[in-house]
Order: sequence, then C-alpha cells, then structure tokens
Amino acid sequence: MNRRLVVAAGGTAVSTALLLSGCGGSGTESTENMQLSAAQALLKTSQKTGQADTFKADLTVTGTDEAGSGKIHADGQFQVRPTLKFSAKLDEVSRGGQSVPGIKGQAVFTDNVLYAKVPQLAQFVSGGKPWVKIDVNEASQRTGLDVKSLVDQVQKVAPAEQTKMFTGSKDARRVGTETIDGVKTTHYTGTVTVQDALNRLDAQAREKVSKWLPKDQGNGKINFDLWTDGENLPRKLVSKATGSQGEAGSVTVLYSDYGESFTVNPPPSDQVGKLSLGSFLGGN
Repeated sequence: MNRRLVVAAGGTAVSTALLLSGCGGSGTESTENMQLSAAQALLKTSQKTGQADTFKADLTVTGTDEAGSGKIHADGQFQVRPTLKFSAKLDEVSRGGQSVPGIKGQAVFTDNVLYAKVPQLAQFVSGGKPWVKIDVNEASQRTGLDVKSLVDQVQKVAPAEQTKMFTGSKDARRVGTETIDGVKTTHYTGTVTVQDALNRLDAQAREKVSKWLPKDQGNGKINFDLWTDGENLPRKLVSKATGSQGEAGSVTVLYSDYGESFTVNPPPSDQVGKLSLGSFLGGN
C-alpha cells in the first residue's frame, strides 16, 4: 500500500489524539442537528472535537497498488492534552490476503518514552526482552531518526483536524440517520479537494499534513462519510482516495469513550530491554 495514499484517505495530519468538554455523547439526535445544513454540521463537529482531549479509536486501513492489496487493523486509547499519551495494538497486517509475519504488536507512549512489543524488533532488543524502550529525544539525538514525528503521526486517527478539512467540501450533504455501535448518529457524505482541505487548516497544521498527502494529488479529491452523534462528535469516519497510477486507499475509524480518563502504564521493568540502535540501523 502506498503510504502517502493511505494517509490521504485517512484525511489528515495532526491526527491520533484528542477530546472532551462534556463529551459523553448521549447518542440522541437533537432538533438543532436536524436543522443544520451539512456544511454547518461539519463545522460544528470540527469545533466540538477540537475541544476534546481523550478517545478510543478502532482503525482499519485497506489499499491496493501495483504490488497488490493490503490491510491493516489497529485500535487504542489516546490522550492529546495536556500531553500526548496512548496505548495501542496492531493486530492485523496482511498483503494479498496473507498475514505479514512479525509486524503485529503493541505500543505504549507516556512521559515522552515509547515502549513497543514487536516480534520483528526482538533481535535488536537487549537481554531477549519482549518489550523495547525508546526515549524519543535520545533516539533523535543519537541517530537522527525522528521517532517523535513517527509518534506524532498517531494523530492521524484523531477526528479534529480531519473534520476541519472536510469543512472545505462544496458538496457535503446529509444522508440520514443510522445507529453505530448502539449510538444514534447522523450520516453526512461528500468530497473535498486536497487543496481545499489543506486551506481549512492553520499554517502549522497545513505544513504538517501536506507532508503526508500524495504529492501528485494537489488537484485530487478525498471522498468521505462521517457519522456524528447527538453531541456532534464523530462516531465513524470513512475516507477514500485514488492515486494517479490507479492505487486506492480507504481508512475507516470508529470512535468511542470521548472524554473518559484512563491510565497508561509502562510494561514491567523486567520485561523491558533497550534497542540496539546501531544494529537496528545497519551499523555495528
């Protein structure tokens, strides 16, 4: 799968992390929501999600390119403010219908330290420990490997910037009501050009997001479907994009547990080793 295409389908940049401010999500559709136009509803959803601090997300990414089809599934719990922290697992990675070995794993990020449990990394972890500890700042200083940027990409599942990008749509419309995971929602659909989507972001977010979007899709479009609850919070988001070479990507995210506090605990110290960065990067 083309990485840039997948991110484009996902919608945005500053995405894996967010939410709150009375965001329990009652699941009842308000009369006010019924009266809002699709454009107004998208704007209100963008504003509401921008106030939120925590959420759960279940992410499915599918794509096809010259090498065939692929699928990724992951889920986790995330906090965006006051500091980023998350606990997530990647439980499916397949290519051409076949599972890709050694890629599945778990990740925990807290206090600027990333803990990962990935079979493919085991040979680079000291003491044969199942978990590896990576200090984000140290990794960057010692190797030039920008782990912080990789961690920040977790934010691509967060709905705040995504829904803000969708407010650039000129054809968004209300489809009707549907129940998502037991919650009554309003379904909106539409398209937005990559450029119009980027124009909805501030300069800092636009620069960040543009790095993840396909360079050949400046005039391309992202198709999206968004389901919001009675609190104007996203419960489901599906976005799709197609590249100039026929490659296609789709991202589906299910959201829940807005505003609920949670604890991220590092794995037991006797299960954690250090990553041999030199060996990992092909050095001695």
